[in-house]
Amino acid sequence: MNILKLISDIEANIYEIYKVIHENPELGMEEYETSRLIRKELSEQDDCDEILSIGKTGLVAVLKGEKEGTKHCLLLRGDMDALPVNEDQDHYPKSKNAGVMHACGHDAHTAILLGTLRTMKRYKAYFSGTIYFFFQPAEEILKGAKSLFLSKEIDFDTIEGVAACHVMPDLYAGDIGLKTGTTLASADHFDVTVLGKGGHGAHPYTTIDPVVIASDIIIQLQNLVAREVSAFDSAVISVCSIHSDGDTYNVIPDRVRLKGTLRALTKETRERLSARIVDVCSKVAQAGRAEADVRFEEGPPPFRNDDLWVERTKRMADRLLGEDHVKMLDIVTMGAEDFAFIKDRYPGVFVRIGCRSEGKEFTPIHSSRFTVDRKALSVGIKTMCGIALDFFEIEKDVYGI
Repeated sequence: MNILKLISDIEANIYEIYKVIHENPELGMEEYETSRLIRKELSEQDDCDEILSIGKTGLVAVLKGEKEGTKHCLLLRGDMDALPVNEDQDHYPKSKNAGVMHACGHDAHTAILLGTLRTMKRYKAYFSGTIYFFFQPAEEILKGAKSLFLSKEIDFDTIEGVAACHVMPDLYAGDIGLKTGTTLASADHFDVTVLGKGGHGAHPYTTIDPVVIASDIIIQLQNLVAREVSAFDSAVISVCSIHSDGDTYNVIPDRVRLKGTLRALTKETRERLSARIVDVCSKVAQAGRAEADVRFEEGPPPFRNDDLWVERTKRMADRLLGEDHVKMLDIVTMGAEDFAFIKDRYPGVFVRIGCRSEGKEFTPIHSSRFTVDRKALSVGIKTMCGIALDFFEIEKDVYGI
């Protein structure tokens, strides 16, 4: 059962499933049709031993090994949700849902996970234990990963490792990217309401102007990173939204609302800057005779790849893809991933899958121009299967490489 032949045999079918998902994108917690499609595929192809529901739209396909011996447990994840983006008119395949697009490659991740399951079921006789394939909703709104832990049918104490992949347009299709140690940042949301006292724009001395105070807060927040974070560390504070309750030229409003994100690479920096954001907002507002109400919504923690799992992934990718196609990355991204909620509990790895087509322009994720080269699907399946084969110590002569 040569694994490369098995993957080649299903590649066309997996691409067709990918196209259906891409053409019918759904936002987080609304992935009803995508979930139904995956359930239909799993049932018709007899891909797994059990299907578990996770919330309204998530599901876990359970694959049980048949080999006698000590049982081990692995969890693999693929996310399913899309973004509120209008897709470029020149694309094929193209979204049929106006204003919704798979602009981050979750359609590819879902197809890769299904292909991995469909391949690994052929090796059931050669491993002892369980593989959970988590088809996850709502990654973009940072709610889907945590929903896994609401399941009462999964024994979470048995899980020994986790893995996920994400397409990356910085790499060409055919290549994967790996990084040891910290690879993604935490991401917390903050919401600040500056409460002043409105009045006539001609007489600001009779008001407590929340617009000026909010502007000062924004400047001082930027100084936190510039002056309170080491040059050998990284953090980002971005105020991305500012709205007052005024809507005319000559009325100073009563309040201004700011929304933003805090990102950090260590838990220590994250905690320290969270406290300092509250401190700065409160004291700058106080200095201007106003008040500041600061609220945080905690997002995913920093994501750290474990050395053993990076070594495992590289070892198998060298065999299944070729050493030239395995790129060791040295740059940390300040983007975040809600898979970190799961990874924070278990050892594991997050793998980048190249998706840029040779000779084509760079199309960034979350843009209307984003595309995935179909070669990325088979590369993702090979990579995820390689992780599973190595985790369960399936012999090389069994999978033929």
